[in-house]
Amino acid sequence: MHYRIILALGVAAAALAGPVAHAQERPGPVTLTAHEVAKGVYWVEGGTSNAGFVVGDKGVVAIDAQKTVEGAQAERAVIAKITPKPVDTLIVTHGDPDHVGGIAGFPADVALIAHENTRAAIIAAANDGGGGPVYGAMYRDLVDHHMPTHTVGASESVTIDGVKMQIIYVAPGHSSGDLIMWLPQQKVVFAGDVVTTNTGRFPIIHIGGSSLGWIAAMHAILALDANVYVSGHGAIENKTQLRARLKDVEERRDAIKAMIYQGKSLDEINAALPDKPLAPMFPTFNQTTYTELTKGYPPAVAPWANIVRRPQ
Repeated sequence: MHYRIILALGVAAAALAGPVAHAQERPGPVTLTAHEVAKGVYWVEGGTSNAGFVVGDKGVVAIDAQKTVEGAQAERAVIAKITPKPVDTLIVTHGDPDHVGGIAGFPADVALIAHENTRAAIIAAANDGGGGPVYGAMYRDLVDHHMPTHTVGASESVTIDGVKMQIIYVAPGHSSGDLIMWLPQQKVVFAGDVVTTNTGRFPIIHIGGSSLGWIAAMHAILALDANVYVSGHGAIENKTQLRARLKDVEERRDAIKAMIYQGKSLDEINAALPDKPLAPMFPTFNQTTYTELTKGYPPAVAPWANIVRRPQ
């Protein structure tokens, strides 16, 4: 049941783009635009989520795959307008369908990099009956034909196609498997859905992520010497904008925590600190934080549970 909920929340990422995203559950035209944010580094705007790519000495490193094969083909067409070099590496920031659904539209021999938890979430989604004919089929196809060729546990420093980058994992934040791409020479961060600039004051956090982990991830990316932060959805932002966003979230979490410790209910917290969901299937930031601080993250179990119960 736990992963069924995770899948439902991942599917709900379509709500970030409203009716347009729903329409793109089926094949259709996808309009994407590439913006050069540093020499050889591009933010791809459009579709149901942002993407990006870096032009290396022999090939291209793409970041995120759009939601559909058609979206991925549009992404590759945008890349082809910039460079004739092949896409030889694809890094996915997490396992939501609007970031991994287009993987099948990339070359079969592409090196595919994801976090260990993203790999696990893809498998769980494929085995879950709640995905329906669109998302269930999408994740089953990923398991059958397009699993990561390399998974990241802790952060890694790598050089791909001559491009130095750090693939950073901090903690479960937006999801359990958020990867952040840091290009130190170009001073660009691809933050995935740890940063979404068009979804209101507070971050969207799936079950499997955490508000505390999101805050830790934000502190980590703000400690980088970056000039540009490419978000998973919405416009790019600078360090000043992200600091203000983080401050707002930290203050809200502290306020929720204080009210919980005073014995306030979620209804009372919502009345004092209004917060509405981006869409009905997303938990609010109030709800996410309340659940974490009353049930634990992951949910608390009795200390003797492993002694008296066998793992399921």
